[in-house]
Amino acid sequence: MILSARKLQLNALIAASTIVKLLVQPFIAWGLVMLLGLHGSIAITAILMIALAAGFFGVVFGNRFGVQSPDAEAVLLLSSVLCILSLPLFISLTSGL
Repeated sequence: MILSARKLQLNALIAASTIVKLLVQPFIAWGLVMLLGLHGSIAITAILMIALAAGFFGVVFGNRFGVQSPDAEAVLLLSSVLCILSLPLFISLTSGL
């Protein structure tokens, strides 16, 4: 209901936030997994959970406190759509762990 109430407006902050969420954060997780020497399902789960789309709580908190709610909604929507492109990348990268 919250997302359908507003018009999606893209800007540089939303694009950058989506890129960070879908690409930068999973690569940081990849580095931490390698640094800590994790293997198997724990390593794969850690990377793939971070590679998922942005969570809904940012929208809920933004709405509750009136802080950048439209931006959080746009990142949620955009990352959910673009996740279908980035998630297969990280699935293939983690296949050897």
